[in-house]
Amino acid sequence: MSHDVTGKATVPAPAQPNRRVRRSRRWATSAALVGAVGVGAPLAMMTDPAAAATPSVSGYTLITSAGGVFGFGAAPALGSALGVSSSPVVGIAPDSTGKGYWVATANGGVYSYGDAKFYGSAGNIALKAPIVGIVATADGLGYYLVASDGGVFAFGDAKFHGSAGGLNLVAPIVGLSITSTGAGYYLVGADGGVFTFGDAAYAGNLYSTFSGPSPDGPAVGIAADPTGPGYLIATAEGAIVSYGGAPFFGSPSLSGVTPAEPLVSVTYEPGGTGYWATGADGGVFNFNSSVTTGTGSTATLVTTGNAHFFGSVPGELGPAGIAIPDNVVGFAPTL
Repeated sequence: MSHDVTGKATVPAPAQPNRRVRRSRRWATSAALVGAVGVGAPLAMMTDPAAAATPSVSGYTLITSAGGVFGFGAAPALGSALGVSSSPVVGIAPDSTGKGYWVATANGGVYSYGDAKFYGSAGNIALKAPIVGIVATADGLGYYLVASDGGVFAFGDAKFHGSAGGLNLVAPIVGLSITSTGAGYYLVGADGGVFTFGDAAYAGNLYSTFSGPSPDGPAVGIAADPTGPGYLIATAEGAIVSYGGAPFFGSPSLSGVTPAEPLVSVTYEPGGTGYWATGADGGVFNFNSSVTTGTGSTATLVTTGNAHFFGSVPGELGPAGIAIPDNVVGFAPTL
């Protein structure tokens, strides 16, 4: 069962080789699709053998700009966000129980589903720029909204540590990620620039890495290491770059995969043993820690990470010849 919260309580904020993305079909739906099939991305070599003990995520939910919802694995069927707002959906964030999530729209609206509680929205604020994402706190008792001008809005137990709203940005902000302690967060711009707040430690950006614009397209998201300092930045054309010691297990571009549609997000699993990259077509790429057992002809690569593959939108709808026109804009693991 799902419920939509339309109240608008608000909290005002203080101040590798180049690969081209092949454009193809786009997708959306109003129904939850559970147990879909598809092909996961190749795995990278392991960096932490102890990581196998980390509890597994049991599924994930994707959402489109129109509010269509796709559930895979054990993701709960809580209903879609189709028609909840005239403003496009920009993101989805899971609560801590695995039985709910929040959906954000570009005009600052927040809608709760399942047992996710509503803590407020920016729907009644005269925003200077559209909201581009929503991120929940680890305990599920609050969330952040981030705007393309770098504005940050904190609700529930989410602590405000500052924003880039007063800066003259070179490129729009495209993502926010909370540090492992919960006492800070990173913002990333489309140019790969990184802004740190609270205890978030700056460790580099795409422009400095490539001495200019990224050859693999603009940045689309940032994922803070959930177990320590550092972060990943993902680009539209499939590159994933690690900074500050954040665990790196591979990327679509390094695996020789050209995403059919641009990537839109990168998300660590809670133990930091793997991560998912999501495409605008609903394609899901998973990368995990792994270890080689045996030697010589008996050597076997064993996955120890917990970013499991449960399915993808093209894997479910593609074989049926169904093409749906709205981009996927958000990914939420079932915690």
